[in-house]
Amino acid sequence: MAVNQKQIAERLGVSIAVVSRSLSGTAREIGISEETIERVRTAALEMGYVPNAAARALKGKASNTIGVVVYDFLDPFFGTTLERLQNVTHEEGYSLVLVGFQGRHPSEGDLTPLHKHVIDGLIVVGSASESSWLDDFSHLPVARIGHGGACEHGTCVSIDEEAAASAVLDHLISMNSNEGIFIGSDLYSHVLRYDAFASVASSRGLPLDRAVASEDGFAAGQQTVGRLLKEGREPAALICATDMIAMGALHALHDAGVQWPVTGFDDIPAASQFMPSITTVRQPMDEIVRAAVNSLIHPENDSKVIFKGCVIVRDSSQV
Repeated sequence: MAVNQKQIAERLGVSIAVVSRSLSGTAREIGISEETIERVRTAALEMGYVPNAAARALKGKASNTIGVVVYDFLDPFFGTTLERLQNVTHEEGYSLVLVGFQGRHPSEGDLTPLHKHVIDGLIVVGSASESSWLDDFSHLPVARIGHGGACEHGTCVSIDEEAAASAVLDHLISMNSNEGIFIGSDLYSHVLRYDAFASVASSRGLPLDRAVASEDGFAAGQQTVGRLLKEGREPAALICATDMIAMGALHALHDAGVQWPVTGFDDIPAASQFMPSITTVRQPMDEIVRAAVNSLIHPENDSKVIFKGCVIVRDSSQV
């Protein structure tokens, strides 16, 4: 059960006002002794007292609560992102209110918890070309981990897609790959990633086709490669928009008894454990997450913060 200031006051035999001022840092202004202040703070710590965020907000103070919106709870990359978010925000003394969307499209019910709680800022995890629902939070600092639309307010923290594409293609070329097929769905992030690969491939003189999957994740890779093999497609480097797509692609290749070079993206934990282990792009998520959190704690003008990833070479591309 939550401990309140009245209980602390009763334990120490002092007034609620003394407890309140001691915990808020205004006790010295009315002559409360250092000994009493220390007794109150020690008792609060021992009893597990936690300041009420809503009460703090009513007094015009920060609630030390950040809202987090996740576009897809099934995506393992988002799961590792949330773990880092929790670690960083706890270091900074903030709590999280977490909500998610069904099918990446928000409903009013999805957003209700954000309106019920008093939040100091909002972090969006995932990419989207259009997010009109954010208009309801224009009074708050907002940070997106991923790519947002051109007119979106707030800070956008993401990876340099073209630099990542360049590193992946240079690796594949060094492995004597002379043709590529990009596998991804019609998700906004996949489209942007393909555009980056297409631009770099053109500059390298590397033919690059695009195979648009009707599914996402493992099924996208498995079904797309199955279709390519059925069509009699000649071997080519399979450049997958995510590690999960790469896993599905490798599964289909294994079932067919063939080997093509395959790369993924994101370096989720399972990428190194898969057989074969997956060549992928590792995003600097510690830096990305910290930049997003810092942009809420110290809000400035709308901005874009871009980080470079690095290619992690493993067995899947060395065919």
